[in-house]
Amino acid sequence: MGSHVKNSFKCPEGRYVLHSEKTLGLVPFAMRRVTRLTICTLHGGDEEGMYMVYNVGDYLHVAPFDSTEKDPLCSLIFNPIAVRDGYPCCHAYCPARDGLDLAVGIANGEVILMSLRSQLTAQQGSTRPIVAALLNADNLHDQTRCNAVLWVPKSSGMQFLAAHASGSILVYKKGGVASGEGGGKLLSQLSGLSSSSSRTSSQAPCQTINVNGGGINDAAFSPDGSRLAVACRDGTVRLLDWPNGNCVGGYSVSQAASYLHISVLALSGPALAIGWW
Repeated sequence: MGSHVKNSFKCPEGRYVLHSEKTLGLVPFAMRRVTRLTICTLHGGDEEGMYMVYNVGDYLHVAPFDSTEKDPLCSLIFNPIAVRDGYPCCHAYCPARDGLDLAVGIANGEVILMSLRSQLTAQQGSTRPIVAALLNADNLHDQTRCNAVLWVPKSSGMQFLAAHASGSILVYKKGGVASGEGGGKLLSQLSGLSSSSSRTSSQAPCQTINVNGGGINDAAFSPDGSRLAVACRDGTVRLLDWPNGNCVGGYSVSQAASYLHISVLALSGPALAIGWW
């Protein structure tokens, strides 16, 4: 019996029929370049509204949440030179009083902190991101790919982390001027820094958590911020107590599937949603 591909479906909202299919010019699937989507909400000003931030290939795109237009409002490229690992692979948004609300993880291990509003108000057609701070520059603290960036819940956009393929979780805080080794605090006036000046320094993380499991693929916080689920390359999902990083539980797929890419989709209370391929 041959396979049959449906070109229509019915749901409570109505009946839908496939109108057209695009088969040319598509971006080939690559596990290490998976597209991720972040929903953002800006309040006040001409930019008030909901936006979608998503990465495709070498670009990070920003588009209105309810738009049917094909083209995004802005498309940012973080390394205009063809560099194998200079593309965005993860991102996270959290409203913050200082306006620095968007964190982007780069495949070369760097983490970029910037303002979503600044990207929307930049010169139209510009593909250069307005960067407020560059963390882990030149792989100063970790030399592996950044696979997840997360804002710590209930931190009012003042604390975030970067999970790396090495198994290290680097935690950063915004606040006063860093003093001494491991101060881990970003400059209080980050919004006043230019892209060039911020790239010359890399602030140290305030905390480093090392997770066993052959490296980290993804991570997710519980809504209250008390637990952090970490998907590891050995086919396990470890549940960490936050902020001390102690492992308090976990889940393991079969050994035959341990080579798959494990991703944490959501963590809410006792429920954990994961995906793998």
